[in-house]
Amino acid sequence: MKKLALSVLFTEELITTPLAETSFDSHLKKLQLHSIGLVQFFRNGVLLVMLLFLLGSCTHSDPFTAFQNAFTPEKLGSGSLSRDSMQWNNAYAAETQELFYTKSKTTGPVIKAFSLLKGQFTEEREIPLPNKGFHSDVYVDATGSYILFSSTMPENEQDTSFDWNVWKASREANTWQSPELYFPNHLEGNQFYPWLTESKNLYCSITPAGSQNSDIYLVEWKDGQYTSPKRLPETINTEALEGDAFVAPDESYLIFAGFERAQNAGKSDLYISFKKENGGWTEAQWLGEDINSEGYDGSPCVTIDGKYLIFTSSRGSIEENTFFNHYIVRFQLERYQRQAFS
Repeated sequence: MKKLALSVLFTEELITTPLAETSFDSHLKKLQLHSIGLVQFFRNGVLLVMLLFLLGSCTHSDPFTAFQNAFTPEKLGSGSLSRDSMQWNNAYAAETQELFYTKSKTTGPVIKAFSLLKGQFTEEREIPLPNKGFHSDVYVDATGSYILFSSTMPENEQDTSFDWNVWKASREANTWQSPELYFPNHLEGNQFYPWLTESKNLYCSITPAGSQNSDIYLVEWKDGQYTSPKRLPETINTEALEGDAFVAPDESYLIFAGFERAQNAGKSDLYISFKKENGGWTEAQWLGEDINSEGYDGSPCVTIDGKYLIFTSSRGSIEENTFFNHYIVRFQLERYQRQAFS
C-alpha cells in the first residue's frame, strides 16, 4: 500500500500512517497538533534554560552570600585576605569576582588581587607593574578589564619629583599591559585613591606638595576632556584630612574616611554624603559606632549590587603594632539617606 511520506521533525507517526486509513484533513490536523506541541515544547525548554541561567548568574554574582545577615562588621577572608598585616584598599570586579587591594612590603606598597571561588579567597597574586616606583590605591572597573592606581613612577625621563599620579593599566587576554598616565596634562599635588564613575568623572584625594593634609576632589569629564580638579564642598572636606573616597557609579553618594571630626569613634572614621538635586552635597553623616571602631577605619567599597560595604580597619591592634584587616557588613543605604535628608 502506498504511504504518504512527510518530512516533519519528530513526527514519526505521520511518516508511517497509511494514507488510505484516514483522510488528508485528518493528517493535516495531526500535523498542526504536532507542530503546536513542538513549539510549546521548545518554548518551555528555552524558558527553563533561561531560568536556570538566571539562577546560576545570581548565585555566581554574589560570592558574599554567607554575610547576608551580617548587620555588624565581620572579618572578610580570615587567614587569607585578612592576616593582621599592613594592607588597605578595596576594589571589587564583580564580573571576574576579584578583589584588589594594596599591601605594604619592605620595598614599598604593591597592588595585589585575590580571586573568589565559592566564597573563598584563592590565587593571591601581585599585579605585575614596573618597579620604577611605588603603587597603591587601586580602582578596578566592574569587568576587571582595567585598573587605575596611584604611583610614584616618573611621568617622563626628566621627571625627578617622586610625586604620586594616577595611572591606568589594561588587561588583554589575561595579561596586564604597560601602564600609562591617566591624565594627559600634569596635575599639581599628589593624587591618591582614584575612583571612576559612569560619567567618566573621576574623584580622588589630593595632597599639596610638602603637605600631609588631603581633601577630596572631583576631576570632571566634560566635552571629551578632563577639567581642572575641583575641591568638594565644606559639607565633605574640612581643615583635617579626608580621603579614601568610594563614589557610587551614578554619583548619588560617596563614602570616605575622615579624621578628627566632631563625631568619631577612633583615629579615622567612615562618613557618607549624598548628592542633592541642585548638585551640592549633604552634610557628611557618620556611619556610627556599629561600623566604626577605636582604630583606623577606611578604604570603603560597596558591591555593585548595593548589598555590602567592604572596608579596612585596624580594630584589635595597638599603636605600637598597628595592623589592618578587611571587614564586610550589610549596607543600609536607606537608613543613611533618611539621616541625611531629615
